[in-house]
Amino acid sequence: MARHEAAITGVRYAFAVGLAAALALLAAGCENTEPSPAERLAVEAAVRGYLEALAEAYSTLDTRALEGHASPNEIAAVRTLLKELLQSTGDRVDAALIGFDVEAMSVFRSINASARLVEVWDITRFGAATGIEKGRFESTVQRTVLQLRRVDGRWLVVGRSILSQETPVPEIPEAPIGTAG
Repeated sequence: MARHEAAITGVRYAFAVGLAAALALLAAGCENTEPSPAERLAVEAAVRGYLEALAEAYSTLDTRALEGHASPNEIAAVRTLLKELLQSTGDRVDAALIGFDVEAMSVFRSINASARLVEVWDITRFGAATGIEKGRFESTVQRTVLQLRRVDGRWLVVGRSILSQETPVPEIPEAPIGTAG
């Protein structure tokens, strides 16, 4: 039941972030939303900082790493996700950001931005109480949308929505013919 409620919460959160993005596009109307080269660099740097801090928060179960990279509401959302993960599975996650690509970016009125990303993560699950590894998922691909806002001259992530996740299934090498399995 808790997993179902977490899924509903995630869907509601994704809907809210998507709605915010749609409203920002509507409000922009005919405004040129193509970021300048300087804006692009600044937003990409903010995205990288946030994702690296997110990996640290997941790995340590401590959201303080997100301070300076995310809004208080986004930090609270991550804290809730970590708490739900711990309560529903008893697991903690060691997350390592392998890389990301920006598929699309828009900047609205120089204070709001959205970035559609392809993120690649190596994820290992551990029993929180035992520390025993429960599973390893290398090269997990997530397609996400980040919403950012410039506050006091600094870009902060105000929302992250996971659009899809693909975890590759490791190939098992076949035993050579004539050998016992």
